[in-house]
Amino acid sequence: MAKIVFQETQRFRQIWIWVLILGITGISLGALFFMERDAPLDFSDIVFPIGMLLLLNLLFLSFKLSIRIKEDRLSFRFFPFTRWRSYRFEAIDAMELVEYNGLWEYGGWGIKWNGDSWSYTTGGKWGILVKTQGKKFLLGTHKPEEAKRAIAQFLAFKSASSESELE
Repeated sequence: MAKIVFQETQRFRQIWIWVLILGITGISLGALFFMERDAPLDFSDIVFPIGMLLLLNLLFLSFKLSIRIKEDRLSFRFFPFTRWRSYRFEAIDAMELVEYNGLWEYGGWGIKWNGDSWSYTTGGKWGILVKTQGKKFLLGTHKPEEAKRAIAQFLAFKSASSESELE
C-alpha cells in the first residue's frame, strides 16, 4: 500500500458566504411567517419552502474537497458532486503549484470551467495545476508548502521513470 504524501480536506468556511446563505434563509423565513396574507398559512404551505431551505443549507454544509497524493498517484473528489478520481503518476504529464485568482480566472469557487481547464476549489489563492494527455485541472489547496513537497515527490518519480526508460 502506497504511503500518503499529501492529504487535505477543505470546506467552504468563508464568513461572507455563510452570512449570505444564512441571511437569505432568514429573509425567506421572515417573509414566509411575517408577511401579511389574506388567508392563514396551512401546514402544506410551510413544509415545502422550509424543506427546500433546509436541504440547500445542508447541501452547502456537505460540500467537501478532498485531495490525496500518494507515492504513485493523485486522487481527489468534490463531495457530493464527484466520486473519487484517481490518476497514476504515469498518466500525469505535469503537476505544479500555482497562484491563481478564483474569481477572475474561473468566475468563482466550487467546480468551474474556464474554457481551458476545470477547477475544484473552496477558496484561497493556491492550487495544484495538473496536466494529463487530454485534461487540465486545478485543485485548490490551503497548504501550499505541503503541496510543494508532494509535487517534488511527483517530479522525482517522473525523473526516475524517465531515467529507467533511457537505460
